Amino acid sequence: MAARANKAGKGRPSIHVTVAWLDGKKESGWLNAFSPLLRALDLRTDDGRSIAVDTGKLAYVGFLREADRKVRVPKLANLIKVRVTTVTHDVFLVWIRENEMNPAGFHAFPAYADDIYEHIYFYHPGVVAIESAQPLGSLLVEKKLASPSEVEQALDRQRESQVPLGHILLEHGRLDEKELEESLVRQHRQQIKLGELLVETGRITPEDLERALAEQRKRHSKKLGEILIEMGLITEEKLASALSVKFHLPFIDLDDYPINPAAAAELEEELIRRYQVLPIDVDEHTLTVAMADPLNIEAYDAIRFRTQKHLRQVIAVPSQIRRYIEEHFDVPGEDERLEIERLRTDEEDGEEPELDKLALKASKAPPIVRLVNHLILEGLRRNASDIHILPQPGRTDVAYRVNGELRHETSLDKMNERKVIARIKILAGMDVTVHRLPQDGRMSVRYRDMCKDFRVSCIPNAYGESMVMRVLNKEMAMDLASLGLRDEDARRLGSLMARPFGLILATGPTGSGKSTTLFALLKSIIERPLHILTIEDPVESQIPGANQIQVNAKIGLTFSRILRNVLRHDPDVIMVGEMRDQETAEIGIQAALTGHLMLSTLHTNTAVDTIIRLVDLGIPAYLLAPALIGVISQNLVKRLCPDCRQQVAVDEETAMILRGAGLEAPSHLYEARGCQQCGKTGFIGRAMVYEFLEVNDEVRRAIHDGLVGQDLQRVAEDAGMHPKARHAYDLAREGIICRADLIRLLV
Repeated sequence: MAARANKAGKGRPSIHVTVAWLDGKKESGWLNAFSPLLRALDLRTDDGRSIAVDTGKLAYVGFLREADRKVRVPKLANLIKVRVTTVTHDVFLVWIRENEMNPAGFHAFPAYADDIYEHIYFYHPGVVAIESAQPLGSLLVEKKLASPSEVEQALDRQRESQVPLGHILLEHGRLDEKELEESLVRQHRQQIKLGELLVETGRITPEDLERALAEQRKRHSKKLGEILIEMGLITEEKLASALSVKFHLPFIDLDDYPINPAAAAELEEELIRRYQVLPIDVDEHTLTVAMADPLNIEAYDAIRFRTQKHLRQVIAVPSQIRRYIEEHFDVPGEDERLEIERLRTDEEDGEEPELDKLALKASKAPPIVRLVNHLILEGLRRNASDIHILPQPGRTDVAYRVNGELRHETSLDKMNERKVIARIKILAGMDVTVHRLPQDGRMSVRYRDMCKDFRVSCIPNAYGESMVMRVLNKEMAMDLASLGLRDEDARRLGSLMARPFGLILATGPTGSGKSTTLFALLKSIIERPLHILTIEDPVESQIPGANQIQVNAKIGLTFSRILRNVLRHDPDVIMVGEMRDQETAEIGIQAALTGHLMLSTLHTNTAVDTIIRLVDLGIPAYLLAPALIGVISQNLVKRLCPDCRQQVAVDEETAMILRGAGLEAPSHLYEARGCQQCGKTGFIGRAMVYEFLEVNDEVRRAIHDGLVGQDLQRVAEDAGMHPKARHAYDLAREGIICRADLIRLLV
């Protein structure tokens, strides 16, 4: 690669390049760095402009040769000379490595020493074909795309001008661009026979080929490759590898490839099944398809005709393709088994949302139905708590929150974004004609033995409409023992739940499992003859025997209004989803003082902060002290996979942080590694890190006297509270949580 001083005058080494977009636009300028792995390049053009270049929209990057240097082809093994034709109608005679293909593209070195480029990187979407030695002219005559005389005239001009034959015929109107592209692909493939290819590459012997051909003559319906595999003469992997090398196509392992579910919307199921092809990625210009047989020109033609996109092919093992078609695309009856219905709210009075005709039509199109179903099912398979659809410039990201971590898995094509959003809006009971205001909705999904409710939120952002689908697990309520509490804390919490009145609070950040803790507490007393009322937004978990009330702010049914009324409903136990304001907190405190057991949540980080927060909400200390009987402050942290976690020595920086928190530095802690059991993430599920404060006489006196900060913390610990930092430290030493999460909780 050529490197020269930066034209901006900063003296940094830069790379002089020409970048070519898929749409034919070209720009010369300077890069500070280049790698095939980069999603974006920072280009300073020759005239001084700065451009952020999305590599997903590039055909190639040409590294310009310095005038005093010749092109030097590196001495590498397996170099072959090929003609590369791009979607920008450029044709290059270059050297490439036969086995160097990677998911993004491939490197090439010009065959002419005085070429303007010293080095070229081709991105797969920008490559129309890699030509073999078969003359293009004879192929065009054979396919009746040009006459012999027209080809001869074009060849005469080619000898004079050195312009590629295909371009000459294109200029004279004898071919169009699509015909040229398809002809170049055919030129490379149609004369190659699979048996000869396998013998040539050393996969089988000539004798093996003769035996297989004899068997094929007996079974006319069988392909040669299938017979070779059945006879044990070659494996699926070796066959796919041979095809990959011969046709310069990437060979991918589908289990490791991030499949874009939006690609499935490009092809009908019938086409996918007939040709056994797997759409795995798509953008505005290109559809990427995994195939087992690149010699199947019929499949290539059919897909090109149906999508009208440039087709990028990759090679995959046939059994993998079959498995993924069954798993990721419609199997017979799957659409019927996946039932999605809207959950109506009271204020709708049976009215349907206003529907835009075009949005309604698009939302019912089978590819969009299939795509939305796939996004939802993939979230359920991953046990995700949220499914995010996040519009970005030029693409729409899809992410799943699993074990508290947001994982960006794939992207949708911008052309499908509004159709997908419209589909989900209709399912969730939103107005598809409203695009500039936030909306909320709900829907229920039934699939096989699974039933999940979804709370759906849609808000406008700078690039479209962002949507989040929160999975509400109706069976979320668990036993108190399964929360992961220490035995002594579980016993003391159970004792508090036996009291006839008082306030118990679960606190922590959003997504820390506060509601789950309250549901477990309620479940521990559900068998008693008690009238239990819950006030929630929304009702997340069904508790048999409890009277559960849904908040509806649109009609004025708020936490505080419901709480005022239910106090006259003769409840024994009241659970309020959240103390959001002073009025709700005041009513809750009064209820706890007048013979009701109150449970609620607050967004605070520690048990001591909870007391300070209630005082800040205007609750007098003389009322808070007798009302509050317990606080559990909690966080959820990713649980290490026990099969692959690995010990690591405690470095000096970690030791200093631990000592600063008053903790002894152990000899080792644990880190995530990744294996098949945990999906190579290193984590399985989540663990609760918590501290539990039981308000005894000493703590009650400290609250009444207005103690805060370290003074109140000292009193709480003397009363038996095991600090959250100490609990996290214990879990980290046992290998339940990783070192990084321990440090994150301490700093």
